[in-house]
This record gives sequence, C-alpha cells and structure tokens, in this order.
Amino acid sequence: MTLGFHVATDHCYGCKTCTVACANEHLLNPGVLLRRVRQIDVSEPVGHAFVSMGCNHCDEPACVANCPVGAYTKQEDTGLVIQDHSLCIGCKTCIEACPFHAPAYDEVASTTFKCDGCIDRRAAGLPPVCTVACPSANISLDEFETVLSGHAGAVSVKDVSETHPNLAVTLDPDITVEAFADIDGMAETVDRGGEGY
Repeated sequence: MTLGFHVATDHCYGCKTCTVACANEHLLNPGVLLRRVRQIDVSEPVGHAFVSMGCNHCDEPACVANCPVGAYTKQEDTGLVIQDHSLCIGCKTCIEACPFHAPAYDEVASTTFKCDGCIDRRAAGLPPVCTVACPSANISLDEFETVLSGHAGAVSVKDVSETHPNLAVTLDPDITVEAFADIDGMAETVDRGGEGY
C-alpha cells in the first residue's frame, strides 16, 4: 500500500487553516511550516489559485537519497517518508534536494522537520490534522489509487517530477498539472507560503 494526499485546488480559498493546524499539532516554532499554501497568479486569462502542499511522500524521495546521515526512511507498509530527528544534523541538504521544498528548517532547534502524515494521530485511529481542519474538506490522505479515483477530475502529479510524488490534485481552472514540476520556481507563484522559499 502506498499512501498519498489529494488536494482540491479548485475549492481552496487560501485561508491557511491547514498550515496553522499542522504547526499547532506538531508544536513547531514560529515560521516552521510543514504544510504551506502557495498562491499562483496568472495573467492570461487573469486569475489565481491556491495550492496547499506538504510532503508528497514520493516514490523516489530526494530527501532519502540525499540525506548524508540517513535521517529519512520510506516506510514499506505505507510508503510514507519519515524523518528521524535524532539523526538530523541540520545541514538543509534535504530542503535543497526536494523539488517541493517540503522539509522546513528550524533555526532554534538547528534541525529540519517535515510532514509525516501525522503518524502519531494515525496510530491513534485519527486522520491527519490538515484533513480535518480544512473548512472546505479539500485535503485527504488515503491509499494513492483510492484518492486518485475517489475524487472527480483528480489528476496525478507523479509524472511531472522525477521523484514521482504521491499527490493527486483536482485542479483549479487557472493552473495545469505542469505547474507542479517547479511550483516554487515559477514566476506566477507570488506567495510560496513562508519565508525563505
């Protein structure tokens, strides 16, 4: 089984409740964001879209391949990419390697953090906090093929990145799936959801 997120960008209005709920759940220091909402503005036709993203728990995660101390592992049973904070040396290699810049550096703790699919909540039988906090129910985590087939119009982002992210998106009419190939590098991404991105 491989878990993956579905995000409905067509109904997201950029409230960032998912971002705040995630930071509160994980007791993160200010500015350390594991789920960020990007704003993409387009000029032809004029429009904008919001995209909530955390770790995409890729099939070939760059963080796992590039971490010099082996702080990241990909769970065999769920496909989630998990970080061992006791091994992290805060070198930020994972942030640079990840095409989505999912890991976040904590200046106070001198280490990085990233989405783990709310592993502790799931162990207690609860869904990830971002999925329950979103007021429009735009985020879900489930077996990847289920999230892809269970949402009308959802498209896979797997083939737009060499890391093959487990992310399905119901697209806002103002963006295409190709936006996910370099979402932080696009000129149209006017808000990357946090400082330093």
